[in-house]
Amino acid sequence: MYNTDFPERADLPTTQRLVRSTIIAGVAAIAILIAVVLPAEYGVDPTRIGRVLGLTEMGEIKMQLAEEAAAEEALSAAVAAGQPVPQAGTPGVDVSQLQSRLDVLEQIVMGLQAGAITSGAPKPGSEQAPVQQQAAATTEPQVLEPEVASTTPQWRDEIVFTLTPGEGTEYKLVMESGAIATYEFIVDGGVINFDAHGDGGGQSVAFEEGRGVPGDSGELQAPFAGNHGWFFRNRGSEDVVVTLRTGGQYQELRKLI
Repeated sequence: MYNTDFPERADLPTTQRLVRSTIIAGVAAIAILIAVVLPAEYGVDPTRIGRVLGLTEMGEIKMQLAEEAAAEEALSAAVAAGQPVPQAGTPGVDVSQLQSRLDVLEQIVMGLQAGAITSGAPKPGSEQAPVQQQAAATTEPQVLEPEVASTTPQWRDEIVFTLTPGEGTEYKLVMESGAIATYEFIVDGGVINFDAHGDGGGQSVAFEEGRGVPGDSGELQAPFAGNHGWFFRNRGSEDVVVTLRTGGQYQELRKLI
């Protein structure tokens, strides 16, 4: 049987070597903490090395997700407890932009009306057409074209709101179990983050999440009765204007935050 030899006293590290190794290990740990851990976990990058390695962006995304999760948890707790949800300041609406949109719509409607009047008016000399031609025209078989069903969704509500940098808001549809609602939102001036989810009766469901999107559209089907909708947040550096349209089977559209 082989027994391990005990080291000689001369082979053991001295106190000075142990202290030096400890100091080196401590400095290395601090360097890793500052250059890697802080940027990757908290988005703090004092050395700028984390941004070069792509760690700072990862940390910023983690912090954003943590803030939004905390806000969602606080809101869900307030709704479950029946407490009044604090209302954020009324988002500013660009009146001039809305007025310009109305002007454009009025011009389009007037143009369509004018075109209809022009097409319905008889052309000069049409009254002098021969009777034979009119009779021949009446005998020609008329081919009826099948009507094509419109695929454009019928919107019930349309809301325009502005989000300043870092601001968030939430809109929910009051829906019954199994109801289906259609939606569309368009972002003007940048991109936003959104979280589509639902809650009610002690239940919750997550539909979809989006990061840095200029808009989205689709359907929400309620698995249970409650509030189902979207939490929006502007993570950009400029104000954005969001247009939200909804349709389908729901009772009302509510602004919760």
